Amino acid sequence: MTQLQLAPRLESLPRAERTTAPSRAEVHQRIAPFARASSIQGYLSFAIDIALYALGIAGVVMSHGMGGKVVGGLLVGFGLVGLGSLSHEAAHRAVVKSRLGNELISIFSFTMILFNYRLWVYDHHVLHHARTNVKNNNFLSPLTLAEYRGMSRFRRALYRAYHSESGLGILLYYLLERWPSVHFYPGSWLPKRFHASAWRYTALEAGYAAALLSVLVLVSSARHESVVAAVLLGFVMPYMIWFMVYSMTAFLQHTNPRLRWYRDAASVASPPEALSVQVRIPGWMNHMTHYVLEHPVHHISAMIPHYHLKKAQAALAGISQPPIITMQYTIGNMRDVLRRCRLYDYDEHVWVDFSGEVTAIPVETVKFRQAGASVQPFDDHLPGLAEGQATPGIFFPPDRGARNAQEVTTVLDEDASL
Repeated sequence: MTQLQLAPRLESLPRAERTTAPSRAEVHQRIAPFARASSIQGYLSFAIDIALYALGIAGVVMSHGMGGKVVGGLLVGFGLVGLGSLSHEAAHRAVVKSRLGNELISIFSFTMILFNYRLWVYDHHVLHHARTNVKNNNFLSPLTLAEYRGMSRFRRALYRAYHSESGLGILLYYLLERWPSVHFYPGSWLPKRFHASAWRYTALEAGYAAALLSVLVLVSSARHESVVAAVLLGFVMPYMIWFMVYSMTAFLQHTNPRLRWYRDAASVASPPEALSVQVRIPGWMNHMTHYVLEHPVHHISAMIPHYHLKKAQAALAGISQPPIITMQYTIGNMRDVLRRCRLYDYDEHVWVDFSGEVTAIPVETVKFRQAGASVQPFDDHLPGLAEGQATPGIFFPPDRGARNAQEVTTVLDEDASL
């Protein structure tokens, strides 16, 4: 087992270290300049991802050799990964300046990646951003030891499989327990008033999948080539690539031996950036995925577009208290997270294994909430339903001392060297 790293408890830190954390207003002021969309950059990113996807489909159905078809399938997968990141960003209205443009990019991209736009908006904006790392509101929320022992033998085996060190269990979890009722059709977790809209997007997803499969089958048949190969390389493999990247991204962004989880929203005692991990990957991969793993700063302002995320994350890292949790992505580090982050004690705030042994103690973060603050209901604050009322996941948090546009531009230009 990897050596247990114990985070210092807050009480053990010198008083000076405990009082140097910037105020929330100061953090927002530092990050605000980056929440500025450029339509040229946004539409260009969207066009490149669409072109990559289309080129890949053409390669699958038009290439004579199997090598060309495999390369085409990989391009389709890479295109889906890019579109997946853009769809999330556009749903926050951050890719381009136009609200309509963001909405069209989001719906179009979500349909192509086989995600339901209406389900995403509620699950991501309302549940995830407003209740980050709160049990049962997020991706693969860890069970307690008592809950694990109370499950049937089959369910325990399945839960153990989800945490297998190969990482494939994360994909299994997503395919069995997330995609069907969270990203395809509306499950019981979605308020009834949104079901009609959600089912329309389900029909859109199903129609797109049927159209894509029809193209692959009909073109391959007309060219007297293998229909099976076309379906496997033009549909199955690309979507498995996308689903694997998405599920591992969602898991690593919010699960780490140093990261806390909470039983309910009222008990959350960490600032939003301390509930997320910055996962470091090679530069070319970071660019291809639209910097989606530069994630802690996104939980301060979801309005930062991908082409400013890296600089914004660097700016946050310079002032954040407690320090941003970072992880270099390697197979070994991924396996370490899967091995140590299996069950969670929400009372003692420690990670434990299936036998109840402590595997990690998360960093104890400063409680930034004002005394007596209560959790506000966010159910009615969806885009297009309650204008001017924002959840933490949609608009930049209000800042009474906001800079004017010229000052924002100046600060952004000054930070270009970060």
